[in-house]
Amino acid sequence: MENLNEFQIKFMKTLSSIQESCVQIALIQNDNSSLEDKYYNITFETIVKIMETIDGYGNGNMGKLNVICEKSGESLKDNPYIELHDVVCNYLKF
Repeated sequence: MENLNEFQIKFMKTLSSIQESCVQIALIQNDNSSLEDKYYNITFETIVKIMETIDGYGNGNMGKLNVICEKSGESLKDNPYIELHDVVCNYLKF
């Protein structure tokens, strides 16, 4: 494994924590949902938590992260300004 800097390690550990919490929550839910519904729910929760991390909330307390498209130079969160964890809910099944 390459030597990662402190920020990279913190980001990777945050992703690991998100995965762990989403799986544990899914395991303790004892409902009669179909397997398909369970998969949608766990992936929904995982994606929203990753977007919360980019927005500067949630695990890791890294602050806001700026995702830039190298090709266009546009920021994912600007023009118009959006909170990713709010907007992504309009595009995911849950």
